[in-house]
Amino acid sequence: MDISKEIVTKAKEINGHIDAYLATGIENKKLGDAMRHYPAAGGKRMRPILAQVVAEAIGKAGDKAIPFGCGIELIHNFTLVHDDVMDNDLMRRGIPSVHALYDVPTAIIAGDALFARAFEIVAETDVEPAKLPSLMKLAARSIFLVAEGQQDDMDFENIPAEELKEEDYMRMVWKKTAVLFECAAEGGAIIGGGSPEQIEKMKEYAHMLGIGFQIWDDVLALTGNEEILGKPVGNDIRNGKRTIIALHALHNLKADDPRKKTLLAALGNADATEEQIKAAIEAIQESIDYAKNASVECANKAKAALSCIADGPEKEFLSGLVDFAVGRSV
Repeated sequence: MDISKEIVTKAKEINGHIDAYLATGIENKKLGDAMRHYPAAGGKRMRPILAQVVAEAIGKAGDKAIPFGCGIELIHNFTLVHDDVMDNDLMRRGIPSVHALYDVPTAIIAGDALFARAFEIVAETDVEPAKLPSLMKLAARSIFLVAEGQQDDMDFENIPAEELKEEDYMRMVWKKTAVLFECAAEGGAIIGGGSPEQIEKMKEYAHMLGIGFQIWDDVLALTGNEEILGKPVGNDIRNGKRTIIALHALHNLKADDPRKKTLLAALGNADATEEQIKAAIEAIQESIDYAKNASVECANKAKAALSCIADGPEKEFLSGLVDFAVGRSV
């Protein structure tokens, strides 16, 4: 199975539904354009694809999971809009960020509107009436945890790295990134009529997938191609992000190691030059390799959780999705 092609095919279907959901019911043109700006830019749509494939794997209910998955995708996009405002990132997916193209107030409102539209869509999910409250609560709880994760991420920038542990990073990443993967897979399992064991195992699968995805994202942020990434390489260092890479380097490089001095000169330095950023990345290659290995460990645990579903194309896809998430180049 060619996972990349499968993702493109499935994402195209999801895009059609998202376009339809955002095409009507928005009277203010500026707000509508701002809401559609990120969704229209495309994306891998891993969250709605997860919901759809898990529901299909468990109960042949993939089509029924589409509204729920699209709702989760719009939630993801609303968090991106607000994240870019908070981080003052001017580019996203190779295009201007919403607040850069429009303005900060419009970006905030657009994020809020995406949030509201997401729940309208989730409410359309074709499930037994008794299950709908569980799906709504799952989505709402996930958003709360994402908000906590984002706050942790910002707070970490003002906490000396020596006071932070890898466990702190993992918990932050779980909330900020993995939670929406969990939400998609757990929701898909519920829609598919999964057993309690299957629901829990699919949540575990998505948990490890999400964490592995984010760790790999941290790696790409320092090693990727800037043109492909659509944002400056090394911004995590300039912004002082306490990634697993930065924490590992700071905790394992000795105080008199010149590599640590090089990293500290750039970490959290908004005025760091391109030369300083490049030197800092070169100084922490061992920690980048450590993060790559940690991502692979997450991938292995995610695959192990797939034992709860029967062999078939859906299981093959979910396994391949793990390899894609921790090995992608963009």
